[in-house]
Amino acid sequence: MASSDALNAIDETYPTFLSLCAELAGQGAGQREQGAVLITLVGSGGRGQAAGRRAWALADGTLRGTLTLGSCADGQLRREVEAVQESGSGRLVSLNLGSGDDYEFGLTCSGNVTAQLTPMSPGHPLWAWLAARREAGEDVQVFTPLGDGAGPTWARSAAGGLSPQAVPDEAKAFTEQRPAPPTFLIVGADPVAPPLAKLARTLGLRVVVTDDQAGRMTPAHLPDAHERLIVPAGHDLLLPDLKPGDGVVVLSHNYAHELSVLGRVLGGPASYVALVASRRRGQALVRFMAETGTPPDALAHLRTPAGLDLGLSSPAGIALSVLSEYVQTVRGAGAQPLSERVE
Repeated sequence: MASSDALNAIDETYPTFLSLCAELAGQGAGQREQGAVLITLVGSGGRGQAAGRRAWALADGTLRGTLTLGSCADGQLRREVEAVQESGSGRLVSLNLGSGDDYEFGLTCSGNVTAQLTPMSPGHPLWAWLAARREAGEDVQVFTPLGDGAGPTWARSAAGGLSPQAVPDEAKAFTEQRPAPPTFLIVGADPVAPPLAKLARTLGLRVVVTDDQAGRMTPAHLPDAHERLIVPAGHDLLLPDLKPGDGVVVLSHNYAHELSVLGRVLGGPASYVALVASRRRGQALVRFMAETGTPPDALAHLRTPAGLDLGLSSPAGIALSVLSEYVQTVRGAGAQPLSERVE
């Protein structure tokens, strides 16, 4: 059975593609779906090509999706798509991205990639099923049958449920692990919360905001939050279940909420816990928590002041700084300039 490596859960291309499917399925009562071909990258010998990326080749010749092979392979890909549209039968193709010599001059990509071309519709119920599983926070496996005449893509949820119209033959399929997105919990709906929610959602995270100020917990103020947890003023804030890979950012600027939330999440499974505060106030809170019994190893995981030093102090700048630190922490990245990295 062909298989991809376990995909990192921080990947916006997967939800972006599912949103594209819904968009295309709703256009012109499905007229653009007729003659559509699904292009799935299933093997890569090129640089910067990620297996599991997809695109739609529509009947009008338009290519839409999260897979971009560039002009190097464009002509060959279009000829292969036309053959599939004419025959109505899928095929496995190898696409040449260009020569190694051209790559060394910086003029082209290089290597070969393998793609499965499948006659399939953006309106196929699989895509809505996958979007619903992601919204529910479920892990799924996605199977793309390989070879000439192969059937449509199908999927299985972690709970064992099969996608609609599934043909569960895994023997000759490219298999993807699509984990549930990490939760990014924002504590407090202050001015930093909207841009932070927007950036986190763009990155493919599931954004949850918790606060006791109902007036600023509205869809208009937080349009990018997947979930808003509201309690009456003065009550302990609600928290979702957290797991490894999740992030918690406390920006409520309310000592009672800060102490309550940090007391519950520090030492737990979340991979990133940060407090947006001045260095002086953050250190004072850490000392108070230490004096009142919070274990030192738990406090060692608290990052305050939150974020990387980007020299920005606006709400959007703080949001970018905090989210960058979250990614650096979860991925274990050095966050050095790419221009300084030695290949």
